[in-house]
Amino acid sequence: MGKENDRFGTRAFLDTSGGRVLIHRLNALEREGIGNVDRLPYSIKVLLEAAIRQCDGFEITEDDVLRLARWNPAGVTPE
Repeated sequence: MGKENDRFGTRAFLDTSGGRVLIHRLNALEREGIGNVDRLPYSIKVLLEAAIRQCDGFEITEDDVLRLARWNPAGVTPE
Protein backbone atom coordinates (compact mmCIF):
# COMPACT_ATOMS: atom_id res chain seq x y z
CA MET A 1 0.00 0.00 0.00
CA GLY A 2 2.97 2.30 0.30
CA LYS A 3 3.77 4.76 3.02
CA GLU A 4 0.62 6.35 4.39
CA ASN A 5 0.57 9.73 6.05
CA ASP A 6 -2.05 11.56 8.04
CA ARG A 7 -1.32 15.22 7.35
CA PHE A 8 -4.97 16.18 7.83
CA GLY A 9 -6.05 13.88 10.67
CA THR A 10 -8.44 11.96 8.42
CA ARG A 11 -6.94 8.48 8.65
CA ALA A 12 -9.09 5.74 10.18
CA PHE A 13 -9.51 1.99 9.93
CA LEU A 14 -12.69 0.16 9.09
CA ASP A 15 -13.18 -3.48 10.03
CA THR A 16 -14.93 -5.44 7.28
CA SER A 17 -15.67 -9.11 6.72
CA GLY A 18 -12.71 -9.08 4.32
CA GLY A 19 -10.35 -7.58 6.88
CA ARG A 20 -9.28 -4.18 8.09
CA VAL A 21 -9.09 -1.38 5.52
CA LEU A 22 -7.63 2.10 5.67
CA ILE A 23 -10.07 4.93 4.98
CA HIS A 24 -9.92 8.70 5.22
CA ARG A 25 -12.83 10.37 6.99
CA LEU A 26 -13.51 13.57 5.11
CA ASN A 27 -15.68 14.96 7.91
CA ALA A 28 -12.45 15.31 9.93
CA LEU A 29 -11.58 18.21 7.62
CA GLU A 30 -14.75 20.00 8.71
CA ARG A 31 -13.93 19.46 12.38
CA GLU A 32 -10.58 21.15 11.71
CA GLY A 33 -12.34 24.07 9.98
CA ILE A 34 -10.77 23.25 6.61
CA GLY A 35 -13.92 23.13 4.52
CA ASN A 36 -17.61 22.26 4.36
CA VAL A 37 -17.16 18.77 2.91
CA ASP A 38 -20.84 17.83 3.33
CA ARG A 39 -21.85 20.24 0.56
CA LEU A 40 -19.34 18.88 -1.97
CA PRO A 41 -20.58 16.82 -4.91
CA TYR A 42 -19.72 13.12 -4.71
CA SER A 43 -17.22 13.42 -7.58
CA ILE A 44 -15.25 16.13 -5.74
CA LYS A 45 -15.27 14.01 -2.56
CA VAL A 46 -13.72 11.14 -4.52
CA LEU A 47 -11.02 13.47 -5.87
CA LEU A 48 -10.47 14.91 -2.39
CA GLU A 49 -9.96 11.50 -0.78
CA ALA A 50 -7.57 10.51 -3.57
CA ALA A 51 -5.61 13.75 -3.09
CA ILE A 52 -5.39 13.15 0.67
CA ARG A 53 -4.14 9.59 0.11
CA GLN A 54 -1.51 10.71 -2.40
CA CYS A 55 -0.47 13.99 -0.74
CA ASP A 56 3.32 13.91 -0.76
CA GLY A 57 4.07 17.63 -0.68
CA PHE A 58 5.52 17.48 -4.18
CA GLU A 59 3.22 16.07 -6.87
CA ILE A 60 0.15 16.62 -4.73
CA THR A 61 0.55 19.33 -2.13
CA GLU A 62 -1.39 20.31 0.97
CA ASP A 63 -2.59 23.36 -0.97
CA ASP A 64 -4.07 21.03 -3.61
CA VAL A 65 -6.02 19.21 -0.89
CA LEU A 66 -7.19 22.48 0.65
CA ARG A 67 -8.38 23.78 -2.73
CA LEU A 68 -10.46 20.65 -3.26
CA ALA A 69 -11.88 20.77 0.28
CA ARG A 70 -12.92 24.38 -0.30
CA TRP A 71 -14.18 23.80 -3.86
CA ASN A 72 -16.94 26.17 -4.91
CA PRO A 73 -19.04 25.74 -8.07
CA ALA A 74 -18.93 29.51 -8.59
CA GLY A 75 -15.15 29.33 -8.84
CA VAL A 76 -14.57 31.55 -5.81
CA THR A 77 -12.32 29.94 -3.21
CA PRO A 78 -12.38 31.40 0.31
CA GLU A 79 -8.94 32.34 1.62
